Amino acid sequence: MSQPYYPPPSGAYSPVIGTENSNYQPPTYEYSQGSVHSKIGEKWNPKPKYQDLWAAILFLIHFAGFVVLSYIGIKELVTNNEINNSNTNINLDSKTILLLVASGVLGFFLSLIYMIFAQRFPKPLIKITLYLSILTYFIVAVVYAYYKQYVLAILFGIFGILYLICAFTWRDRIPFAAIMLETVISIAKRYYGTIVMGFVGLILQVGWSVWWAVSIIGAYQYFYAKAECQTTTQNGQSTTTCNNITPVYIVLVFMVFSFYWTSQVIKTLVHVTDSGVYATYYFLEGTIQGVGSTPTISSLKRACTTSFGSICFGSLIIALINTVRVILRTLAENEEGVLGFIAACFACLLACIEPLVEYFNRYAYVEVAIYGKSYCRAAKDTWTLIKDRGVEAIINDNLIGNVLVMGAFFIGVLCALFGFGYIKIAKPDFIDNNNIILLFVIICFLLGFMMTVVVTDAIDSGVATTFVALAEDPEALRRTKPELFERIRQRWPRVVQGI
Repeated sequence: MSQPYYPPPSGAYSPVIGTENSNYQPPTYEYSQGSVHSKIGEKWNPKPKYQDLWAAILFLIHFAGFVVLSYIGIKELVTNNEINNSNTNINLDSKTILLLVASGVLGFFLSLIYMIFAQRFPKPLIKITLYLSILTYFIVAVVYAYYKQYVLAILFGIFGILYLICAFTWRDRIPFAAIMLETVISIAKRYYGTIVMGFVGLILQVGWSVWWAVSIIGAYQYFYAKAECQTTTQNGQSTTTCNNITPVYIVLVFMVFSFYWTSQVIKTLVHVTDSGVYATYYFLEGTIQGVGSTPTISSLKRACTTSFGSICFGSLIIALINTVRVILRTLAENEEGVLGFIAACFACLLACIEPLVEYFNRYAYVEVAIYGKSYCRAAKDTWTLIKDRGVEAIINDNLIGNVLVMGAFFIGVLCALFGFGYIKIAKPDFIDNNNIILLFVIICFLLGFMMTVVVTDAIDSGVATTFVALAEDPEALRRTKPELFERIRQRWPRVVQGI
């Protein structure tokens, strides 16, 4: 089914929402109706079919199993009256609560200010954060050398030199990355639902983590008691024997697997929802159809229905890798000899594979969000994209990623300084030693860092989505936003080719 033809919009257009350029006249292109539609562009489907239903059903069955184990575990803790028996020495008075709330709010508003600054001055900020990242490698190398960790010092020094060489060769890519960052932030400011989704995801992740932690403790105690284990001491060595320990291991492995799979599904739901919003802007903003009044809700609906199976499928792969890593790491720590060495080697190998799969999935989920593809089809098309534009994607992600990560770290430090100053001035009742002060300073840093990550994750999804859409269907941008297309074409001529 082919899409309707949309001529270029008349009048002035600025890629940065809320601004105009009265002196600009969109460039003209010679094309006839029907010739502008690329093969990829015709795949845009506003009513996609349900994909990978088996994965969605499997996830729901697995989650039902977790709920059953959670009920058993929490009931065990309540029966033993362990939930209400807290031995903490920290009393959260009003001053403490005010400190934590103020740190989170401060981190959020500082992140918004930082994003506005990044939109206004994207190119200088990309350069500054790039060279700060390089400087960090050399500082870490010097610290390791000071503590006589010479191998690590040499490695970080080599990484710093290689990164410096890369920075020199990436200079001509900075203007394109600056346009991408400027445009994506302007879209996020207009469709702030992408940032709201980040907070929803954060709340769900925190709630899920607490629920899981309580559940696994209770489930372990329940099934361990059923195993009828006895500990005997002989010649100063303790030995534990159990009649049936297998159910305990099965429950623990399942609970670890459930934690990783559900966490990944929550994270991916937010990413796919945000990507859908940016894709809607890319393809429909400036057309007769338009983006609609609630693009975030529409995108969330697709992510939770037709694309949910694909989300569960991709998340399952990451969950399996992480679960196997935990098992291998446990074997490596508890087994001696050849078995422990082999387990450690394979755990290290999976630790290297996991970030590569996550990076690959990030772009595969964009394909899912844009076109409503199955996970396998999205993975296949993502592989084609990476083979053709993989280097550009890595460079672009690296340049913009430096801005986002450095911003989160900088705001985290400011929140930590705020927390330290507040403690010295307000002097809450729980402060009785320097260790407690350090603990709350670290908490303030993490609060500021997480608040910034909520915002930067939305930007990160937008960068990936715009890159994929631009690589696969540049004609859509040329039809609806000719000035932005021309700016990008001047800085990255390869864009007009498409894949």
